Amino acid sequence: MHKYSVGQVLDLLPNRGASSRKAGECKIVALLPYEGHVIQYRVQSTAESHQRIVSENDLKLASAEVLQLSAGQD
Repeated sequence: MHKYSVGQVLDLLPNRGASSRKAGECKIVALLPYEGHVIQYRVQSTAESHQRIVSENDLKLASAEVLQLSAGQD
């Protein structure tokens, strides 16, 4: 089951491999079907013109969203 939803803005973590993917803010544009190994999303980075497919492990809540969630817990 996907942890994030379409339209949500998240932080894309820097790539640990040979890709040119940079860390930064991105928006989820599609949830991809689970194929038995990893949960994946199609995302649009605010710094790039193209979309990427990334795994859920490459995403984390954006700092602003974490603050909103913690403010709602008071």
